[in-house]
Amino acid sequence: MSTPTTAPTARPCPECLDLERGRKQAAALRDLSKATDFNVLIARHRARHRATT
Repeated sequence: MSTPTTAPTARPCPECLDLERGRKQAAALRDLSKATDFNVLIARHRARHRATT
């Protein structure tokens, strides 16, 4: 189950895209620890998006 990580803007945030890509790669490699790390980074990054809107 994936949730969008981009802010509601016309252009996707490049950092959001990088974090999503890293999470997907970690999941594909079955590196659950790294995937969890990316989930935390994504959540923190989303919080910054919300703080600036």
